[in-house]
Order: sequence, then structure tokens, then C-alpha cells
Amino acid sequence: MNKLRIFLKSKTFYVIAATFLGIMTWFLVFNTTNPTASRTIEIPLKILNSHSPTSLGLSERDATVPDNITVKVSGRSDIIGNLSISDLNAVVDFSDVKKAGNTQLEIKEPECSRLGIKIVDYYPKSVDVEFDNVSQKNIDVIVDYDDTLLADGFEFLSVVSEPESIQISGFASDIEEIDFIKVFLKDSLSEKSIDSDKIGSFLGHYILKSGEDATAEYDSEKITVKIEVAKRVPVKYTLVGEPHSDYYVASNSVSEKTVLIRGSSMALRNIKEIDLGEISIENSQESFNKTINLQEYLPADVKAYQINTVDVNVEILKYETRSFTVRLDEISMTGKKDEYEYEFKPESFEISVKGKPTDLDNLSATSLGATINLEDAEGTYVQNLSFEGIDEEKYSIIGEYRCDVKITKKQNEEMEDNVDNNVNVVAHVGENSSEQNLLINE
Repeated sequence: MNKLRIFLKSKTFYVIAATFLGIMTWFLVFNTTNPTASRTIEIPLKILNSHSPTSLGLSERDATVPDNITVKVSGRSDIIGNLSISDLNAVVDFSDVKKAGNTQLEIKEPECSRLGIKIVDYYPKSVDVEFDNVSQKNIDVIVDYDDTLLADGFEFLSVVSEPESIQISGFASDIEEIDFIKVFLKDSLSEKSIDSDKIGSFLGHYILKSGEDATAEYDSEKITVKIEVAKRVPVKYTLVGEPHSDYYVASNSVSEKTVLIRGSSMALRNIKEIDLGEISIENSQESFNKTINLQEYLPADVKAYQINTVDVNVEILKYETRSFTVRLDEISMTGKKDEYEYEFKPESFEISVKGKPTDLDNLSATSLGATINLEDAEGTYVQNLSFEGIDEEKYSIIGEYRCDVKITKKQNEEMEDNVDNNVNVVAHVGENSSEQNLLINE
């Protein structure tokens, strides 16, 4: 206690106390005349290592980095009042971008070169950037069309785009979504308008794997399309004449029933068929093949497509002859009367018939329809057989067939019975006169 009293009364104590009071007084005056203040200011945002993604093969797809950020600072009013934008520094570092896709980059807390300034807050604190690989890809071109574009009778031979694929460059993620480039011919051509070869330039549409048309997102592509068509027409001919009498045409055909022909629309317009003209089979006894040059039947400016000749095949076969045994009970007899008796010689016939084997297979003795006319009176006759069941366009009867017919009148059996009865009556009359009278009365 004595030491404390001695210190409090000493000169040193008064010096320390005076100094402390002076400092406190200075702070009191300073705080009153230069108080702490805050301020919001926009400062530039600098990008560090902007080329770092490029070194990784990445290109900026969407990297909208703000030019400025907003910073709130605090400090003595005299310092705050003299604070300039250059005293503050804010950066974002692109070296943090390591791969393709979206990356959130942190904006580091701003720094101030002036003492006495405190960073209270800033906005934004991060930015989103998107980088992607740039690549190239060959996209196939597909031409969309159908037969409704063709004039009547025409067919597509080929529809080819030039080029058949297009190389495009862009972000890998975008290019991978493109499935193909499609050309819609119906967008430019009307129905039934194609009647000759055509070459045209058409707009290509970018079609994504999802099926969506993404043409608006890309530079339009003009695609050259080469269209080749031909007209299909039937090939006709006419057989004239008749084969030898013992032969017939079994079949006839042409190797190409229809042919594609090519030429200008004007040249093809009036060609409805190729008529090879008449082919003679007069007195033919064997099959034959005739090769015909199509160009001889076409205009000079029209060509057959992928074919030069056609073959006309005519099959000529010999008729076959078969014999059928026809009995009397299988012969139809017209005009037959009950009061006559009939005798026939012979009692059966061997009928020879000429025709095609397939037709003869369907023929029988009864189906010949053999018929004898018996309308004559008593006597002996030679009658010809007729054949009512024969189709003269299919069959021929070989030779003539005759039948000897004897017609006699039958005896009257009732008269014979009456004669016998009368004889019996006469015999009884001699024996009994009453019976005679009875007979006479009767």
C-alpha cells in the first residue's frame, strides 16, 4: 500500500496519466470528426488465365462473365471518401475449367490496396461458364420422296444427293445430336410432276436423333438432288395364221411383259406400249423362239432401260388321238317307237377323238354324246352316229361311224289272244246250244 501511495504521488504517474488522457481525448475527438462509414461500389472483374481452356482443346460455348461486380466496403469516412475503383481488385480464374460442360467459377473476395478498408460483402460470388470440345462430323444426306410425285406410268430409277454427306464443325455435344440432313422433295415439287430426269437444288433440314427439326439453329445447306426416272410400258404382239391341222398353239409368251423406257418427257408422253407387230405361225409344226430388237420399235430419242432385246416364245404341239369304246346302251336313240323292234350291228364302236391331252383327259365314252336317228319306218338302214357332246373347238372326231339298223313292226299280241279265245268259244258251241245263244247275244 505504501508503494502504491508513493507511485501515485510520483512524477511518473502524472506523466502516464496525462499521456493516457491525451490519447483518449484524441480518439474521442477523431471519432467525432472522422467516424466509420460504409460504401457500395462497382469494380471491374478481371479474368485470369483466360486461355487455359483453349490449351485443353475447349472452346467457349457460354461464358457470360459480368464486367463488374458490386462490393460493399467500410472504413473511416475520410478514407472511404477518397477510395477509388483502382484501389479494389476482383478476379475469376479460368484455370479452374478442367473439362467440357458447365463449370461454376468462384469469384475470389476482392482485395483493397488501401489500409483501413474492410470488404463487408460482394455480389456475385460465382459465375457459370460452359465450354465444349469443337469437332467435325460427316452427316449423311437423306432424300425424302414417294411415288405420288411421279407422273402416271413412271418409276424412280435413282434419287441421289450430291454430296451424299456433308462435313460440319461445331460443339461436340451439338453435333452428336444430329442424326442426318433430310431433303423433302415434296416441299418443292408437286404431285405427278416428275415425267423425266431432273436436277434441282433443295434445302437440307437438320434432323436430331429425337426427330426434331433443328434447321433454325444451323446455317442452311443447299443440296443438289439428281433424279432419274423411266416409264414402264407393256410389250405386245399378235400371232397370225394357223398351225398345221394336226398341231395347235399350246402357249405363247414374251420374255418381258413390260419394259422401262427413257427419254425426254415430250418423247415419252405419247408412248403407251411397245407393239412388236405380227408373228406368223402359219402351217407351223414345231415350237420356236424369236428374238426381237426393241430399239427397232422405239423412236430414236427413246431407249429401253437395261435391256436391248426380248424373246417371243411360241410352243406348238401335236394333237393327240385317243379311242373310246361306246356301247349301245351309251348311245342316245332319237325317234324310237314302241311298235317297232330294232336290231343293231355292231353292238359297240371304237371312236377316235383328236384333241389336246389335257382336254382328252376330261373326256369319256358317255360324254361324247353318241346319238342315232331312228325316225325311219320298217326296213334295213345304215345310220351315221352323231356326237352331240363334242365341243368342236376342242375335239375332232376322226372318221365316220355307221350302224346297221333293222326295223320291224311288232306282232299285235291282243289279236292273237282274241283268235285263241274265239277257237275256244266255237268248241263250246257244238256242245251246248244255250251257250251258243249266249255267245250270240253277247
